[in-house]
This record gives sequence, structure tokens and C-alpha cells, in this order.
Amino acid sequence: MVGVCVLVTVCVLGVGALSVYSLQTFVVAAADDDIARSLSTFEHSIADLIKHDESVSSAGLLRFTGQGSDTMIAIMRDGRVVQSARFDNDGPATASAAALRTLEAMRWTPEPQTVDFGAMGKYRVGSIETADGQRLISAVSMRGATQVLTKKTLAVGAITAVAALVAAVGTVVLVRQALRPLRRVAATAARAANISLAADHQPMRARVPRAATNPDNEVGIVGEQLNRLLANVDSALASRAESDRRMRRFISDASHELRTPLATILGYAQLTRQDGASLPPTTEYALGRIESESRRMSALVADMLLLSRLDEGHGLDFEDVDITTVVRDAVNDVAVTASDHRFVADLPDDELLVRADRASLHQIVVNLLNNARIHTPAGVTVNTELRSLGGAVELSVTDNGPGVDPSVLADIFGRFVRANTARSREMESSGLGLAIAEAIAEAHGGCIGVESRAGFTRFTVRLPALTGGMSRSDAFAPLV
Repeated sequence: MVGVCVLVTVCVLGVGALSVYSLQTFVVAAADDDIARSLSTFEHSIADLIKHDESVSSAGLLRFTGQGSDTMIAIMRDGRVVQSARFDNDGPATASAAALRTLEAMRWTPEPQTVDFGAMGKYRVGSIETADGQRLISAVSMRGATQVLTKKTLAVGAITAVAALVAAVGTVVLVRQALRPLRRVAATAARAANISLAADHQPMRARVPRAATNPDNEVGIVGEQLNRLLANVDSALASRAESDRRMRRFISDASHELRTPLATILGYAQLTRQDGASLPPTTEYALGRIESESRRMSALVADMLLLSRLDEGHGLDFEDVDITTVVRDAVNDVAVTASDHRFVADLPDDELLVRADRASLHQIVVNLLNNARIHTPAGVTVNTELRSLGGAVELSVTDNGPGVDPSVLADIFGRFVRANTARSREMESSGLGLAIAEAIAEAHGGCIGVESRAGFTRFTVRLPALTGGMSRSDAFAPLV
């Protein structure tokens, strides 16, 4: 809009300047014509007097006829004005001394000149030389021409202002009218941007209205191409969602199928060990390893089944749960099995109620505590803190261990991600604990985050409190 207004203003100013210049050239040319006529009349009158052997006096110049209003004539001899007369509406009069001094100081050229006579204003002055060496001078006032030029300049300024205003209003109207389809395109893009792509497939139904997809203009082309893009994205998301569903179904089915043979392997190993007194040591050792790996595989299958159920949104039984009691029990359970670490609980005296599945809530805490136990050396202090944030409940598990490798931190909640592969295998970690904790937190409408550096690692879980809904700022602001 500013660009169009500037362009219109410049164009109007250019046209106005050209018009003023043309008018100025015209009035100067008209004044020069008046000077030519005045000099012609003046020369003819002087010639007539000489023909009759009569001399010219100052009073004689006043009686000269044929001179227009606001005209001055003079006779100069040897660089001095010897006679002069000035004609205006009040009648003829002798020119002022100041005007005569100005004429005497001039450098004469063949072409007329514009001269400022002070109080008399500007005049267009021309002259001719007679055969006897006299210079006949005629001057025509430019007062009327100056007034016309002033009015013309003011008119150009007014027209420029009006044109700029009309251009501004017209541009706003036209731009808004032309970009109205673009607003529809932007609104469609905004609706598409608000669709969550992290969960299961959400059909991307947002489309630009057909009226805004006219291929005959640029905005319509953008709308049409955006519709094609959204359709392509919707198709890709549907294919990905279907692939994820098939994968989850496969994992669920495979896990179910694996539970029975694993239970059978463990059962036969335990049955065989009943005759342990008659078994050789190598067989005894082999049976022990079979039992250990069977239990580890069974735990892995159970974790995969849990993740599959959480992905499908199944397997949770929600009730009003005092999270303080759940956290206290979980800390005590882990502390009994991990005597080489120091576990500290900072819990409120009052109950904090959340709407949750008790077993899953217990598993979040256990998984975070076990994660700290597995990935930190003996002697590390693990502090569990629980506090209320109004609309949310925050659970944090902090340890003073060596910290998480920065290369792992960005994907630490991924499945089968292990920060320390050797220690994880030694402690029989599957790499699914944090993924399960994140899935459970999200299934409860909460979130989980982590921050870590040397000597400090903190996992933070936020869940909606039963007393009120958790805002997005409460849920995500400080979590990394």
C-alpha cells in the first residue's frame, strides 16, 4: 500500500511539475512577446519623432501610447538612463530611482532577462539598440504570471494530496479484496498446523475452499497446491498409521504367543532342577542360565505387551488415587532391593489426589528409580520429591550420578535406548523403562522431561491434579 501511494504521489508530482514548468515557459514566452511588441511600438514612436526633428523628453515618454499595463520603458545613452516612464492602472509615471539604478547595472544580452526591481517586483526586460547608439528598454511585469504559477503550484499540491489519499484507500480496498482468498489459505494452513501428528492418525480434513483455488491467479494457485499438499500428507499419515497399527498388532500377537513357550521353558527348567542332586555341575549351571534368561525374556514380553496396550489406549483402570502413598510404597520397594544406593523421599504430609491407574502410576515411579539405580554407581543418592503446582502434581527423581551422555539425552525416552549398554545388560535392563514411563504419563494426560549434567540428573513427571485441570503452561514450561 505504501509503495503504491508513493508511486502515485511521485507520478502526480511529476505531472504537476511538468505542468508548472510548461506554464512557466508559456508565461515567459508571452512576456517576451509583450516585450517585442512594446519595443516595436517604442522604436516606431522614436523613429517618428526623429523624422519630424523633434526631441524626446521624460514628459514625452509619458505621452507614448500603445504600452500595456505594468510596462516600463526607458532610453539609455552611454550606460545611463536619460528618460523613463512606467505605465500601470493609475496612469503613466516616471520610473523609480531604484529601478533606474538596476537598469544601469545590468549586463545586456540579445535575449530578454528576468530582473527583480525590489518593491516593484520581478520584470521581464528586453532592449534594442538604435542606429544613433541609444538603447531602448522595455520591461513587462511578471506579477500576474507569478500569481498564476503560485495558484498552479498550490493546485498541484492539493491534487497530489487527494490522489495519495484516494490511492491509499483504493489500495487498501483492492489489496484486501485480492488477498481475501489468501486469508482463507492461511486459515486452512493454521487448522492443519494445529492437528497433532504425534498420536494415532488424525484425518487432515482441512482444505482450502474451492472459491479460493482459482488457477487463474497466484493466490488461487497457492490454495490449489496447498490442497494437494494436505491431501498427500493425509494419505501419508494414513499409511503410516496403518503401518503402526499392523506393527503394534504384530508385537501384541507375538508377545502373547511368546508368553506360553517361555513359561513352558521356565517350568521345565525348574522341574529338571528338582533332581539337582543327581545333575552334573555344568547342567546345573545351564539350567540356572535358562531360568534367568526365561525370566528376562518374560519381563521383556510383559513390557512390550504393556507398551502395545498403552499405544492402543487400553489396559488402564482409572480411579482416584493418592499419589503420595503410591510414591512412598514404590520408593520403599526399590530401596529394599538396592542397598548400594541411598534413597531419600521428600513427600508432603497431606494426600495428593490424581485420577490415574494405580498400578501404572506405581510403575512410573519404579521405572524412574530403577533407571537411576542401573545407570549410576554404588553410593549415589537418589532423591524423590513430590509437590503440588495447583492444577498439576509434579514428581521428580534426582540423582547425583555422572549424568546422561548428551548424545543419548535427546532420544532418552525412545524404545530400547540404553545410556550405558554394558551396565544395562549387566543389570538386565531392556531399554523400555523410560519409554513405558513416558507412555503412561501421556496416557494420563501428563508429560515427562529430563535435564542432566555432570553430577546432576533429574526426571520430572507432571500429571493433572484431581482438583483442577492442568494448563499447558503448567504441564510443559520447565520440562526439557
